[in-house]
Amino acid sequence: MDKVIDIEERIPSMREKRRRKTNKKFLFIMAVFVTALLAVLYFQSELSRIEKIKVNGANLYESKFYLKQSGVSEGISMWGFKASNSKALLESIDGVREATVSRNWLRTVTITVKEWQTVAYIEDEGQYNLLLENGQLFPAGLLLPEAKAPVLNQFNEPKIRKRMTKQLLKMDKNIYQSISEIIYKGTEEDTESLTVYMDDGNEVRGIISTFAEQMDYYPDIAAQLTGYEKGVIDLEVGAYFVPFSREYGNQTEPEEVGEIVDPETE
Repeated sequence: MDKVIDIEERIPSMREKRRRKTNKKFLFIMAVFVTALLAVLYFQSELSRIEKIKVNGANLYESKFYLKQSGVSEGISMWGFKASNSKALLESIDGVREATVSRNWLRTVTITVKEWQTVAYIEDEGQYNLLLENGQLFPAGLLLPEAKAPVLNQFNEPKIRKRMTKQLLKMDKNIYQSISEIIYKGTEEDTESLTVYMDDGNEVRGIISTFAEQMDYYPDIAAQLTGYEKGVIDLEVGAYFVPFSREYGNQTEPEEVGEIVDPETE
């Protein structure tokens, strides 16, 4: 015979379940209320305001210029701007390759700009522009620190500048930084010729198409000339050295210092 359970016996347990359910609802409502209250208090307090903005990577412009262009400023809400919009504004600036805008910690925003590398200075009637790695000319007057880069002279044609830029970007850093000036000597018949002035006092003659490869040999050639008078090192065909006293004085046959050997053929 099945046992009959009196409904009154179940009332306490049912009441306890209802009480627990009611408590959960109450706690949930209180949690939502407290969270909303804290959010309101946070957005109305100084804790939600930008206290500090860091700018990294500024060379072509001053940091305050990037800060102004980003549309972000100290004192505004940390959540009152879109990072993607600020990023787009920064990347629209001449000379900027890439930019990021991020919120850090409670009250700090970090702006990081990656600028196009400075390859050389371009002289134009006594004024200097920067030649950037993307081929863009940039006013050197806006440059803050001095870039260790050669001066390019008579590189008036964009196509020639682009070819020269590719060669400079291929070069060994130490050799690149030892170049003082490069003068384009090309003509209609010969569009390749260069005259290069080195920091050590020597003059180098080469061609655009293989300039980076030719200059790889310069340190070894210069080492062979230790103790000699400074002069012209011709790398256009082979490797020949002529002291300045002969090159710009009495004309004599050049002194050969050795043929360039391609390392891959050794």
